[in-house]
Parts: sequence; structure tokens; C-alpha cells
Amino acid sequence: MKITSRVTFKVVFLALIASLTFQPTAAQAADNCVPDKIELTKFAIHPGQSMGLVLNGQALAAPCTTADPGIVGLTYGDRANVVLESGSLTDINSWKWKDFTYEDLILMFKTAGIKQAIDAQKVLSFYFYRNVKGTIDLSNPIASLGIILDPTTAGPCHPDLVEHASDFVTPLQGTIQILNGISTPIPCTIFDPGWFGFAYVAPGATSISINRFYFDKWAWGGEITYQWVLDLLAIAKFDTSTIVKDSKIQVRYFRGGSAAVVPADIDAYTLVFELKLDPLTPAQIAAAKAAADKKIADEKAAADKIIADKAAADKVIADKAAAAAKAAAAKKITITCVKGKLTKKVTAVKPVCPSGYKKK
Repeated sequence: MKITSRVTFKVVFLALIASLTFQPTAAQAADNCVPDKIELTKFAIHPGQSMGLVLNGQALAAPCTTADPGIVGLTYGDRANVVLESGSLTDINSWKWKDFTYEDLILMFKTAGIKQAIDAQKVLSFYFYRNVKGTIDLSNPIASLGIILDPTTAGPCHPDLVEHASDFVTPLQGTIQILNGISTPIPCTIFDPGWFGFAYVAPGATSISINRFYFDKWAWGGEITYQWVLDLLAIAKFDTSTIVKDSKIQVRYFRGGSAAVVPADIDAYTLVFELKLDPLTPAQIAAAKAAADKKIADEKAAADKIIADKAAADKVIADKAAAAAKAAAAKKITITCVKGKLTKKVTAVKPVCPSGYKKK
């Protein structure tokens, strides 16, 4: 059986990790290759990358095939405007599960007859329809998943997943962002518009209020410092002096959409991370103040010593010059004076020949 006409599929967009839930028959229950649950190891995939699969909670080490006839339908559409194009793959008598490469997905894309150009702002959605006694219900997909095909070369600036060198920030320690497994101490920017949401999460809190604003670009990388957190919370007019130990800052990213429409579902995020906040204790504040005061005092003492040492050195030079001048001024000399056959020597600081005598 083949689909011979275009069918409009309902888009199911699963954010960071897409999962499939199957309804296996009794005969399939013992088959480890039939995925009761399938997960993807990436949200987006780039040329040359492989997207691993996790079946029943275990990484797929090798391709496996199960007898489970049906068809696969695809939709490809904009995330913001949801303009879809639909297509189908050929009938399948079995499903072969394996790690997908970017090239595998492009081949599926072409086989399904979808004409749209590949764009990182669009979602490729898979729908699986099981053939039950020769009938396929196109209104009832058994499972679905969504993948972003990003035609740009993957690099440390494009976050499929965001991690951090540590999961907490304090006034004394920040955390470096890790993008695609690469530590990225220098910020970099990509075009990927959407909404940014954040919230302060008190210890034991069961609900949070998300503050949101729209952005055209994401700047990734660099160090997230405690001051960055304070600046973010200040946007929400949050009293940052009330931050307590073991509270958290939660950050959510909502890809796509438009600046005019605030995301109503705060759980429909693309990426999310939390960082634990540990403000300084009173003892640490006192110690930090004492250390800061000591540093200021030490720096002033060092500056004063430099000034004093220079003044002392200048005085030594001046004293030596004065002594030399004085010594030169006080030095006596001897001259010889003559008058006819008479000769007389005169010794003085400024010797002068007697009257009638001439300096020889």
C-alpha cells in the first residue's frame, strides 16, 4: 500500500529530546528491537553528523530490524508560520532502526517528494502508521518525532545541547558554557530567533513565574557569572538581596515564533538549564570585606613606599651634587707670581698676585 495523495499531518514538535511511544502487539513484546520508546541523542543535526538512537532506554549499538508493516509519513514546515509540505516514504514491511546521519535524513526527505529548501528554522516531523489487518488509519499515527535539519557546518557556536563546566555559580565562581561538547570560553553569536525565558527558583518551589523577552540572535559561550545572574534578575525587578542558598536560576529558550506573540506555554521550550545559586554567607561577606580592605591598605602602603623611596633617592642625588659643588668651590689652588728676578707663590681659593707682580 502507498499514499498516492498529499495528506495534512498534525505537527508534533518535541523540543530537546524527541520520543516515540509504540503500542506493540503481544507477538512483538519479546522482541527487543521493537521500540516501546525511542529517543534521539540530538535535537538538530548538521552535515557529517550522526544522530544516535536510544531504544527502550539503551543506546542502539547496531542496526536492528523488526517485522512491523506500515508506512512513514513526513511533514516539513516553518516553526513560526507552520506552513507545511507533506510527503510519504514507500510501504514498509519492517522497520530498520539505526543511527541516522544527516545524509540519511536528506535521502528520506527527497524520497518523500518534499520540495522545500532545507532551512534550520523548519522542522522535519516523522509519523509512523502501523498496518493493522490491511488498514492504515492516517488520522492516528502510532508515533512521531521532530528533527531540525541544519545545513550549516556544526561548530562550537551552534548549540544542539548546552552544558556547563559546573552546575552552580557563586559570587566567587562562575561556570563556562560547553556547546556541542566543546568548552567555549569566548562568546559567539548565531542567528536563531526566538524567546528567552528565565526565573528564580526558590528551594523546594513547585511552580515558577517565567520572565520572557524576544531576541533575534543567541550569544553562546563565555562565562556565566553571579553578576550575570543578578543582572538578569534585575530585569524582572527581583530583589536579589533575598537570594538564598541552594536556590536556582532556570533559563529556557523558545525557538522560532514571532516578536509579537509571547509563548503562552512556558513548558514548550527548546532548551533549558538550571544553575544553583549560592550567595555569600555573613562570615564570607565579612571575610571578603576584610580581604578587600586589606588589599586596599596594602596597595596604598605599596604606593606610599614607592613615593618615599623615590623621594629618598632624589635626596641622595641632590646631596651628592651639593657636596661635589661645595667641595669644588672650597678647593685651594697655587699660582706663581714674578717681579723681575723675584718669584713668589700664592695659595688660595682664588689666588691673586701681589701688587707689582704678574702671574707666571
